[in-house]
Amino acid sequence: MSFFFQPIYKAQKDRSILKKIDQTLSRQGLPSALLHFVMFIIIEWHLLQSDDAPKLVYLFGLALFVMTAWRFIMIAQFESWYARGPARWREIFIFSGLMHAAIWSVYIVYRLITMPEEPMMLLGILYTSAIAAGGTFVYSLYDKTVRIYLAVLLGPLAIFYLAFQSGPVNLAVGIGVIVTYFYLVGTGARMAELVWSFLSSNHEYKLRLSAFEQAQEASTVQNKTNRRFIRQLLHRVKNPLNGLLGVIGMISVDDNDVENQGMLNIAKRSGYSMLDLITDLEAFIEQRDQSSVPESTVFNLRKTLENALAEMGVKAHEKGRELSYLYQPDVPERIEADPQWISNAFRRMLDFTIDMADQGEITVKIGAQSSHQNELLILNFYFLNSDFDQHDLLAAIERQLDVLPEDEDVADQLTLMVATAQFKALGAQLSTSSKDDLHKISVELPITSTSQQASSFKPAKYMAGKSILLIDLSPQNERSLLAEFTSWNMEVAVWTLDELMQIDTDIETDYVFINVPVDDKKAISQIERINILVARFGGKSHYVLYASELQRKLLDQLTTNFIFVEKPVARDQLLEALREVDEVPVEVPEIAQYRCENSKVLVAEDNLLNQKVVLKLLEQVGVQVDTCVNGEEAVELFEKGQYSFVLMDYQMPRMSGLEATKAIRLLEKEADQHVPIVVMTSEQSAEIERECLTAGVDDFLITPLQYEDLVQVMQRWLG
Repeated sequence: MSFFFQPIYKAQKDRSILKKIDQTLSRQGLPSALLHFVMFIIIEWHLLQSDDAPKLVYLFGLALFVMTAWRFIMIAQFESWYARGPARWREIFIFSGLMHAAIWSVYIVYRLITMPEEPMMLLGILYTSAIAAGGTFVYSLYDKTVRIYLAVLLGPLAIFYLAFQSGPVNLAVGIGVIVTYFYLVGTGARMAELVWSFLSSNHEYKLRLSAFEQAQEASTVQNKTNRRFIRQLLHRVKNPLNGLLGVIGMISVDDNDVENQGMLNIAKRSGYSMLDLITDLEAFIEQRDQSSVPESTVFNLRKTLENALAEMGVKAHEKGRELSYLYQPDVPERIEADPQWISNAFRRMLDFTIDMADQGEITVKIGAQSSHQNELLILNFYFLNSDFDQHDLLAAIERQLDVLPEDEDVADQLTLMVATAQFKALGAQLSTSSKDDLHKISVELPITSTSQQASSFKPAKYMAGKSILLIDLSPQNERSLLAEFTSWNMEVAVWTLDELMQIDTDIETDYVFINVPVDDKKAISQIERINILVARFGGKSHYVLYASELQRKLLDQLTTNFIFVEKPVARDQLLEALREVDEVPVEVPEIAQYRCENSKVLVAEDNLLNQKVVLKLLEQVGVQVDTCVNGEEAVELFEKGQYSFVLMDYQMPRMSGLEATKAIRLLEKEADQHVPIVVMTSEQSAEIERECLTAGVDDFLITPLQYEDLVQVMQRWLG
């Protein structure tokens, strides 16, 4: 390294540490360099009052001034000089410090020789002692430099008092200077050991921390790779499954055989169960790794929850369960939160309760609780299960996704664990309670209501003063609909079908709202009695059948006109259904009749089974279709042909759907046109939607494709 500095500790070999020390100590030496010259001026100004200064003194003054200027230059040019070589800079810095100390020490001794009796020289000696202590701090970190520096600074004084002066006082002063030298050398050595030991330990900790961060980063990269692999694997499983479900859906439309329909329904339910399981696995991985976070936006809470309830109602009815809900009026209509997260968590919690319920009715109570501090959305899920234990339920909602038991099968609780994790990510608190076979899961979710509350729903404007008769509703549905219709200023009466069958007189009412049991045998019996009961009502009564979508064909046995309302029903749809009988309906072309013969569609789908499903669906619309199996082919075909619509798979080999979309958008800029591009994906998340919109995608379709969804998207973009 250099003559003055030989590294011993690990930290002394770290260039970044040495640079900070060199720069700091060089700046610390600047005040002493200035004070040297200032002290010289003070001493000489005082001595000039009694006698003229020898010419040699002016040489000392000039030398001190030059050294001070040199220190300024070294600090100002630190970066450029240091870049030429740290060891060389350090040699110059230390050597200039030694030169400065030597000039000052020789000057003091010279003045002591020329004016030994002058009291002002005591100030010079005291100042020399002070800079000896300061120099010990500055040079102690440079190994043996502190010994050389103190010897240069204090050596001439010791020689002066021991060799050139006589008497016990001068002898004592000389010995004192030597003792001071050894004391300061020892202090400097201890200081250097402490500082360098600390810096070495700190340096080692930094190296370990850096190694840990690198290992953590490598682990993160590995985890991302693993997640990507699992997602790709699940996508490969979902692709043929989506195609299979699409084929089953098309066969079920064409096949009118009752037995075949039953088998196809079983196959369809099994397929969708597998699809739900794969979706839960994807959500489980996402929640465990916390790879996404909720993003707040203002949305209609009621519509979001009611849409989820309507979709999950079909699954409940397939299992022979009633799904009902109570929506309290004090729940804010619009809130600020993440609608996708709330919807997904709410659906999964419903899914779990439907799977677990082995009897009776599944009920969801939706309420709100507000205080000065915050607002809470209260969701209570009720279901009956004779085998389920409350402790298992509590353990499931408290379980961490990254810590799963080795000796316990928790696969049947996967949906609940994911729903719980999603609710907790939104800041919710969950609890459970049980009484006999009735179990309750409570969710308290912090929400922020907005001033943008919906005000367009005014049912009393159309329904006030009208009468409705509620027949054979379940307890929770009866309570919910009774409160709803009463708030519409309607006259509401509640009866059972058995009670009505015993009445001989005619009954006058505007609407007859009849619940149809989800059990088909009970439903057929109910329909037979309704046919008998029709004659009891006046000719002005309108019949509303509250039934499952799965029971539409059964309702064909009714001998009177009726309005079908799918349960559970949202209040908007309920009002629309009741108003429908009082108004002449506007003729709207049915989805099944939609035709688009003059359009040409490009389909990019690498899975041939899915491609055939899409082609079969598009045949019913009457469009011309070109197909390809990757993004590169899609771009080539688009460049050659004239297309009015593009269906693009999200993940494809060689070039993904998003990359192909970007390439097509660049081609469109040159041609000054815009063709609607719709991406088909098995996943629906805010992140994917953001990526698609950024790439230039116009719309989305979730696989497995449904004919109705495809037609709605085509109507939206093609008319």
